[in-house]
Amino acid sequence: MPIKKVTVIQDVITALEGGALIPSKHALLQMKERNIDLSDVEEAVYRAVREEQKDSLTEQGMDWKYAIRGMNDNGDKDLRLVVVYLDAPKMLLVTAIDKNK
Repeated sequence: MPIKKVTVIQDVITALEGGALIPSKHALLQMKERNIDLSDVEEAVYRAVREEQKDSLTEQGMDWKYAIRGMNDNGDKDLRLVVVYLDAPKMLLVTAIDKNK
């Protein structure tokens, strides 16, 4: 089993600020269906807390999918974001879920 990273939120912020947080096609489709904008995701990242109990292994079992959760600036979207590490500093946004829906 791969070792879990402990700096997930800071790493997501670093990726975001460097333009290296890349939404997957799945994430973009889900965000469109769920009325979640990239700006909502960005805002939620800065307020995020870890949801370790929601972490899971990738299908290949070689790495972790990490869950973080935060509110957007308006406070109307409580977003769970799932990310995986790519080659540093890149990270992939797997999906975004509005827990208020």
